Amino acid sequence: LDQLTELSVALGSSPDIGSLLDRILRVAKNMTDADGGTLYRPSHDRRSLEFHISLNDTLGLYQGGTSGNPIEMPPVPLADGEGRPNHASVAAWAANSGQPVNIEDVYKADDFNFSGMRAFDASFGYRTQSILTVPMLDHEGELVGVLQLINAKDPDTGDIRPFTGTDQRFIEALAAQAAVALTNGQLIVQLGELLEGLVNLINIGIDEKSPYTGRHCQFVPELT
Repeated sequence: LDQLTELSVALGSSPDIGSLLDRILRVAKNMTDADGGTLYRPSHDRRSLEFHISLNDTLGLYQGGTSGNPIEMPPVPLADGEGRPNHASVAAWAANSGQPVNIEDVYKADDFNFSGMRAFDASFGYRTQSILTVPMLDHEGELVGVLQLINAKDPDTGDIRPFTGTDQRFIEALAAQAAVALTNGQLIVQLGELLEGLVNLINIGIDEKSPYTGRHCQFVPELT
């Protein structure tokens, strides 16, 4: 609750969306004692999920976000070639359905295609077991992102455990609040761009109307 409260304050005060996304994933990971996590963002055309941040304590992995390290993983399509929703990927299913997915052991689950995750495990000598995937939806139900946490750990023994119902409820609350904050932040940026565009348009109109201003009205806001 303390971590969720601190994040709520940060979400309401920080205009830096990049830092907020990084903090959202780290708080989600710490709240559930997860070993790793990924934050996906929808692409500009909203046809796929792009890896935005990826963390893993055991592997010492920190890619994307504010790390400066690129994520070299292909995006996850949200639909197949015929336009049908992609239900093979757990992240795409959560994004399309708007529902969370909590899996105790991915190697015993057959509802989704985990070939990519198994290839990752083979490459890094890792063992993915428990997964919690939660969509981030804003107040209008629009997809803002997807949080995926990997391998919850028992704080006393360090053994991998399933994500509990309490873990899931906290992450759902965090994801919902974070999505609204991110949407508000994006709206503020867009309003700023709109205001700047209107000011420039008015200045151009004045300068075009009077040839004697010498583009003075356009230079004033730039110098200011």
